[in-house]
Amino acid sequence: MLSYPSVASKEAIVRRYDHEVRGGTVVRPFAGPQMDGPADAAVLKPLGTWGHDRAFALSCGVNPLLGGCDPYAMAISAVDEAVRNAVAVGADPDRIAILDNFCWGNPTYPDRLGALVRTCQGCHDAALAYHTPFISGKDSLFNEFNGQPIPGTLLISAIAIVPDMNRCVTMDLKAPGNVLFLLGETRRELGGSLLHHLQGMEEGVAPGMPENPRARYRALHEAIQQGLILACHDLSEGGLAVALADMCMGGRLGVEVELERVRDLAAHPLRLVHALFAESNGRLLIEVRPEDAAAVGALLADAHLARLGEVSEEPRLLITAGGEVVVDLTVDEMLMAWKPD
Repeated sequence: MLSYPSVASKEAIVRRYDHEVRGGTVVRPFAGPQMDGPADAAVLKPLGTWGHDRAFALSCGVNPLLGGCDPYAMAISAVDEAVRNAVAVGADPDRIAILDNFCWGNPTYPDRLGALVRTCQGCHDAALAYHTPFISGKDSLFNEFNGQPIPGTLLISAIAIVPDMNRCVTMDLKAPGNVLFLLGETRRELGGSLLHHLQGMEEGVAPGMPENPRARYRALHEAIQQGLILACHDLSEGGLAVALADMCMGGRLGVEVELERVRDLAAHPLRLVHALFAESNGRLLIEVRPEDAAAVGALLADAHLARLGEVSEEPRLLITAGGEVVVDLTVDEMLMAWKPD
């Protein structure tokens, strides 16, 4: 999974372009001590505006694998991911606007048009659910070669207000001994997932609309504004397993995680494969100081919060389930797959 093109490091590509604009970039595309951890969003301070600490975040959400399973679910997930990424770095969930970008085949064919309509319906429903207005967008249609269309793909971009750039959060693990929480409900949603794609499986339930996501993101934003969150990272392609690996690689630190805590909070029984690789929406990993764990627990008590484990000094991802080791990888091993150069 870590070596799959849409998950693997994009540093070799991103470094070719100027992402530092006149010294106004607060959160860059990469984070961590080696500045190579995959940031959730960028934060920029507008130049020429003084007397306040406001900034703005730019984020996106895209997952074409979901489009082959359920175009409506692809739209829901793209909007949620764009919003979630912005909130993860410190944006206000009530001050987000979005844009759509459709890349599609020939819409005069019924199958292409039907998938396009379902995607538009998902955009409509998600925009209402998240109170995120579409302020612009574009489309690129008739993308076909030898009669075969490209995979119908929706990219959602978001722009959001960051009320205090001094409270911005990055995704890399910060210090051994800190507590790691999973925010949001994990469901039996593997349809269109990276796991199913790699296994050649087409069945399964695609990720749907999370329960009351705005309240969850507001509570997380309040915790960030209070300075209680040290690191935050969203769960997308590859689910919990890949998100944990991202944070370990970004911070060059390890974690020790017990999956039973995820399964205990689920509304329905979860198999190990769901706990590890489901791509349910509305979920983030957060790192907290031990002394702040109770305060964070109180703020996020109604948001499906599971205490997964702790950050460790040894750079190793150790995941257990009922005391049995299911993943044991060093950061160097993961880096070799994710960033082989």
